[in-house]
Amino acid sequence: MKAIGCDGHVYYGQPSKNIMKITLQLSLFLFFAIFSSYGQVIEKGYSKYKGTYLHQFKPFDNDTTVYDCEYFLIFNDKFSSFDNKAHFEFSEEVDKLYSKNSKESESVYSMLNSKNKLPAEAAFNNFTITKEYSTKNAIYVYNLGYISNCNFNENYGLLEWSVKSDSKNINGYNCILATTKYGKYELEAWFTPEIPVSDGPYLFGGLPGLIVSLRDTENIHVFTLTEFTEESTILLKDVATDRQGLHPNKPNQAMNKMKKLRQQLISGYDISKSNILYPSQKLPRLEDASDDNIKRLMLKFTLYDHLLFKYSKQNKVF
Repeated sequence: MKAIGCDGHVYYGQPSKNIMKITLQLSLFLFFAIFSSYGQVIEKGYSKYKGTYLHQFKPFDNDTTVYDCEYFLIFNDKFSSFDNKAHFEFSEEVDKLYSKNSKESESVYSMLNSKNKLPAEAAFNNFTITKEYSTKNAIYVYNLGYISNCNFNENYGLLEWSVKSDSKNINGYNCILATTKYGKYELEAWFTPEIPVSDGPYLFGGLPGLIVSLRDTENIHVFTLTEFTEESTILLKDVATDRQGLHPNKPNQAMNKMKKLRQQLISGYDISKSNILYPSQKLPRLEDASDDNIKRLMLKFTLYDHLLFKYSKQNKVF
């Protein structure tokens, strides 16, 4: 059984340096343009703790390949952010680069041509979920290209948890079993009252303790807390609320868009070459039409129905 990491290094083809440079420049340009056009990100105070979760999932039918992805759950007493680790690290470096060049009054062109080495962007599952503890409002934001082409709100306080009498020790934490239903998924969560925060991986929370382990009953998705530390240096930010200028797609719109991209990919077109400035431009044919490359592109660009996602109609994408 093969395992593939979220940074994509196991299977990810190496594009030419010119293509990588152009892609990076365009992404950074759009990032700065969008965020400068639509106001400031809402700051939510500094963090108190950071947990690391490993997500293991099997997105493809008739394929036992397990894909791994790491996330950070970063929170204080009022707010949390559950972020793809690769996306978080990339964003942190971009912020530092932007701050440094802004202070030195350098041009955007100079900044884009900086020799600073940025970490790799996430190969798949590139999303951020924020939770507001007082309202139990969770916001899902898809991060591809720094454009929120899908986001939605959900009240995680509406989850109907059934706390059981079962208990066990997981990674040194005494945990209690709870179950719930989310869309079509039957879920089992093990939470620990030893960390008294009502939060957990992905969109899940609402229990009297941090969720240490969560899985669906078919073991398609498994989240496990692998590390938990005090962390007071990260400024938490709400990157979605009151940002209507981004015109995000709602879940049904996003699903339809992803299905169209998937059909183009299956038909032999390279959806990674889609030009966001000219969306009607004809896509080139795939140079690499291997199963591995098609799956790689599916995971990166058509992700909505392989996630633990209650709006999807099927468990898997392929």
